[in-house]
Amino acid sequence: MQYEENPFDRDPQSVPLIRFMLHTSSLSSEILTKDSPAYRLVKLNSFKEVEIVPLPIADNLTRKILNSNGLVYTEYYSHESSVALKASDGSIHNVISPFTNRLPENLWEPIIPDSRVVLADVFASNICDYLVVGVTDPSLKCKVARDNIVTAEQSLELVRILLTAHGRFYIRAGLQVKEWSYYHYRFRRLFKEFHHAWTVAVHARGKGLSEKIEDNLGSLRTRLEFICRAYDKVAFLSLKTANYDDQNNQLYHLAYFVMLVTGVFDNLAHIIKEFYDMLFKGRINISLRVPEDGKPKKFYQSLQSENAALYEFLTAPDTQMDIKAFYSLRDSLVHRELPIGVQYQNGSEMGKNVFELNSETFEELKKISDSLAFTSFGNTLLLDPFPFIKWAQGVSIKLVNRALSSIDWDSVCLTLPKDIQDKIHASDERFEQQLSQFLGWPEEPLYF
Repeated sequence: MQYEENPFDRDPQSVPLIRFMLHTSSLSSEILTKDSPAYRLVKLNSFKEVEIVPLPIADNLTRKILNSNGLVYTEYYSHESSVALKASDGSIHNVISPFTNRLPENLWEPIIPDSRVVLADVFASNICDYLVVGVTDPSLKCKVARDNIVTAEQSLELVRILLTAHGRFYIRAGLQVKEWSYYHYRFRRLFKEFHHAWTVAVHARGKGLSEKIEDNLGSLRTRLEFICRAYDKVAFLSLKTANYDDQNNQLYHLAYFVMLVTGVFDNLAHIIKEFYDMLFKGRINISLRVPEDGKPKKFYQSLQSENAALYEFLTAPDTQMDIKAFYSLRDSLVHRELPIGVQYQNGSEMGKNVFELNSETFEELKKISDSLAFTSFGNTLLLDPFPFIKWAQGVSIKLVNRALSSIDWDSVCLTLPKDIQDKIHASDERFEQQLSQFLGWPEEPLYF
């Protein structure tokens, strides 16, 4: 079996699937903080798919936690013109092989000022796929050798994307949940304000709230879960080394993701319209997007008098810029030319699939961030899907949670019988205390 350099290209049966090297001296305080990303990453060493290798550390408390989770101790060993990393299990990993008469003079110096990461650590990290450093360490801003320096939180996300792509949804080692259960958890964890809105709407259906509100919230729930699914597909394919077999599949999920997000915007607009019983007809008037002429339609004219805070948020220039960027890309996907797949490689980076944009969509995305769209290959306008979906999901989470939390669901709850109010409050309390228990799971998952 060929062992691929990129963990996202590896055969799913590879053991381990992904390796992390812990820069323990910069991570020590994080590892000692219970339930922190670094603490949970160390516990992932119990998964057969994940291997954690720590760099040397003198801190006894940290060593104790590493030992209790089955991690080895390591130390650097120098001999003439070579350096190795020796582990307490007897394994030895070459860091620098003897190929010159002497070691680099800066081998034990920081790779960037004020960093705890020295050049030897970077060489040692080639043993693994990623070097995990403290969240405040300056090395995160330094591109050395490979772009493999990440935080513990980023490491958990890499594990999540990789394992879910292979159909593995572990709460802990040896205990899995079904795919539908994982995505139910995932969407509720990200879109936290949905729960209260849904609970009130279900109990108040036909008793103070229009039945259409529950119907639209039901559609919103499905779209939010599908957004989580589409995100994971695009993320996994984006992290694989570029190849033509994956390119169309990646575009398929990316296009679906964009259309789901604009569908969410429409759901929110209809929920708001029904909640405030806005008296106008025509779907063209029900939209979160302010027209290019800047004159709000009847929807926003009504919202301004009903909920000024929500009106100010939705019509704010930054919010509208985000919303319009989605519609520009959606209109291209639905009505005009589809983006063309391009294989792109920059310097030492692994090749990745990117997609050619039209000039209108490119300009909308460039207003937001240079990391989403860029120019290359003779002024070809390109979309980098991974940073795009990370930005897009963040926008979706913010907009959905802010919009739903700005609606006064409690005013409706107070009109319901006392026993129904108690049911709603009890459901909210269980949800807030711990989502995993609310869903009947024995504990919180390590990497979801």
